Amino acid sequence: MTEIQTCGKPIDSLLEKVLCMNILSSDYFKELYRLKTYHEVVDEIYNQVDHVEPWMTGNCRGPSTAFCLLYKFFTMKLTVKQMHGLLKHPDSPYIRAVSTK
Repeated sequence: MTEIQTCGKPIDSLLEKVLCMNILSSDYFKELYRLKTYHEVVDEIYNQVDHVEPWMTGNCRGPSTAFCLLYKFFTMKLTVKQMHGLLKHPDSPYIRAVSTK
């Protein structure tokens, strides 16, 4: 399997700093530690994501589920095949959208 080459930048330099801090401190992101595989994260996107804005809507301005899951993908060593699978996923536009952020 071929891993995707990264630009060598730390994760927190790829997203807004305040957003990163909020993601890392969110209860939802901490719950994502239980997800160990690519397929588990894809299933979580399918079941939980209903928009791809960086922040939740309404009075509670925490990080969105989509961006917590995007950050989870940043922490995983995705292969080229897995990225192609995300970009071409037929089941949900949110799976494709998370992979293009």
